[in-house]
Amino acid sequence: MGDLVKRRALAAGLALLWTLAVAQPLAPQMSPIVTFDPYVEANRPPGAFSLTAAELKLARQRADAVYDVVKATPAFHTPGENITLMTSGATVSPPRTMAQTFNAYWSAPSSVRRLATGALWPVLGGAHRLLYFTTNEVPGKHKLIDRETRGNFGRDAGKDGLGFDAFAMPRVLGELGGGMVYADMLVLTRDGRSVLEPAPVGPLLEAEVQRLLRLIADQEAGFADSLRKLEASMTPQAIAARRAKREERWKTETRDPVALARRLDAAERTDESDYRRQKERMSAPATRDPKSVWWAPRLALEAAQSRLASLDAAGQRAAACGRVDPAFLALDAVRFEPLAGAAADCVPMVQVRRDLIDPKRPTSEVQLLTVWSRESLCGLPLTSGRPPQSGLCEQAVPLLREIDWSAMRKAMGW
Repeated sequence: MGDLVKRRALAAGLALLWTLAVAQPLAPQMSPIVTFDPYVEANRPPGAFSLTAAELKLARQRADAVYDVVKATPAFHTPGENITLMTSGATVSPPRTMAQTFNAYWSAPSSVRRLATGALWPVLGGAHRLLYFTTNEVPGKHKLIDRETRGNFGRDAGKDGLGFDAFAMPRVLGELGGGMVYADMLVLTRDGRSVLEPAPVGPLLEAEVQRLLRLIADQEAGFADSLRKLEASMTPQAIAARRAKREERWKTETRDPVALARRLDAAERTDESDYRRQKERMSAPATRDPKSVWWAPRLALEAAQSRLASLDAAGQRAAACGRVDPAFLALDAVRFEPLAGAAADCVPMVQVRRDLIDPKRPTSEVQLLTVWSRESLCGLPLTSGRPPQSGLCEQAVPLLREIDWSAMRKAMGW
C-alpha cells in the first residue's frame, strides 16, 4: 500500500512538473514553419466548397512560399521581445474561387504555444498584433474609405439599394510591390489595374432621392407624433393635473398661498411659451431656409430631383463627383453631379470594381492580393519615410519595406 501511495504521489508530481513546463512561456523567436490550417469538411464556412486534393496541395505550397518571403525580412526573423509566426487557411467560395489568408503575428511569448509539428500557434484571446495578407477577397468599402477625403459623401448599398457602395476617391499614397498604397490597405491586382472604378452619377442621384424621401417621411411621422403628444399635454385636464402635482410638491417650499399661486401661474406661462416654441419648431417655417431642420431635406430633394431630371441616358452613366453645399445643414449638404465640368472642390466618387474577381478564370488563380490590418496599415509612414508610430506600425512598416515583392509576386503565381 505504501509503495502504491508513493508511486501515485510521484506520478502526480511528474504530471505537475510537466504541466508547469508546458505552461512556461516560450522565449522570443520566429516560428520555423507556417501553421497551415485549411478549411476542411468539418469546419468550412457555410456555402463554401471543399478543396480538392490539387487545391489543397497548391494552398499548402502557397502558404510555404509566402512564409519563406516574410520570414526572410529582418522585421520578422528578429522579433525582439515578441514571437513571430504565420497562420494560413484557404477556402473555395462560389463561383469556385479559392481565397487564402496569410496572417502574420507579432505575439507576446505567453500567448503562443508550440504544436507537435514544431509550428507555433497563437492562443485565442492572447496579446497579438496581426497583419493580414489575403488573396481573392474583394475589399470592403470600409477598408478603402479615406477619412481625409471622405467628407459626408459615402452612400451605402444596403441602406440605399444601389447595388454598389460608392464613396469619395481615397488618396493613393504611393506604390509598393506593383500595388497601390491607400491609408489602410495595400492592393495588388494581377492585371495591374486599380481596384476602384468611377461611380456613375445617375444611380447616386436616384439613391439620394430615395434617401431624402425616406428622411422626410420619417421626419413628418415623427413631428406628427410629437405634435399629438404636445397637444395632449396642453388640454385643460393635463394642465390641471400638472398644476396639482406642482402644488403638492411645492407647498412645503412656498408656504404662503399667494406666493404659491404666483409661482404656479408662472410655471403655466412657461409651459405655454414652451408649447408655442415646440409647435413652431415642428411646423413648416414660412421661409425656405436651407439651414432649417424642416426645409433642408426638402430643398436638397428638389436639387437632387432637378439634377437627375436634367441628365439623359448617357449623362446618368457619367462619372460622378460629390461636393458639400455650405448653405445647407451637414446631413443634407452633399451634392452629386457629373465629374466632367464640375468645380475643383467636387471629389470624384468611386466604387470597388465589379469585375475585380473574374469567375471565368481558373479557380486557384490569384487575381488579387490585399495587405491590411484591423488596426491600421499605416500608409503614410509606409510611403513617406516617416518613422512609424507605436502599435502595429512599428512591425508592419519595416516588414512591408523589406519584403522582396518580386518573390511575393512569384508566390502568387504572377
